Amino acid sequence: MGTVEYILNASEKLGYRKEDILRDALNMFLAANKELRERIAMELYKEGKISLGKASEIAGLSYEDMKQLLIKNNIILRRGPESAGELREKAKRLSML
Repeated sequence: MGTVEYILNASEKLGYRKEDILRDALNMFLAANKELRERIAMELYKEGKISLGKASEIAGLSYEDMKQLLIKNNIILRRGPESAGELREKAKRLSML
């Protein structure tokens, strides 16, 4: 077991949840690493896992600046649903909320 595991286990015994500690540590790490935030946002957007708005939020950029960053990195901007089926699927997911 390494130091990180020891710290997480000790913290858990003190009443802290590992998930909370890891989330906060990751947030602090990303806050200090602008380039990594941008790269993660681009990758998630490219994979279709997040919207342009969410990508701009993760990257810490304005909507327009995020669009320009994606274009500069040859990532195709999505312009809404690709098909009627995709639109129906999105509507179905939204109705479940």
